[in-house]
Amino acid sequence: MNPFIQQLVNQKINQLDLKELMRLSKQNNIPLTVKQGKEIMAILKKQPIDVGNQKQIARIQQELKNLDPALYKKAEKLLEPYKSYINWPT
Repeated sequence: MNPFIQQLVNQKINQLDLKELMRLSKQNNIPLTVKQGKEIMAILKKQPIDVGNQKQIARIQQELKNLDPALYKKAEKLLEPYKSYINWPT
């Protein structure tokens, strides 16, 4: 992946906040409660995300699945625009 694009994607994801996540959920017609949004954000904010780090992405996926498989699917849909950069397996 182009290092410049990777840096931009990392920056966008790492700057994501609850308000933006809720806006994205409404924009994409993905039902998400504030509590679910906070749960997703808690996992995403544990450490800075590096989309090039496959082990980190796999750990985040597993944490979301362990928390709630339905919530994982919502997070997956919300992060859809970044999938090509993250290599988020389906």
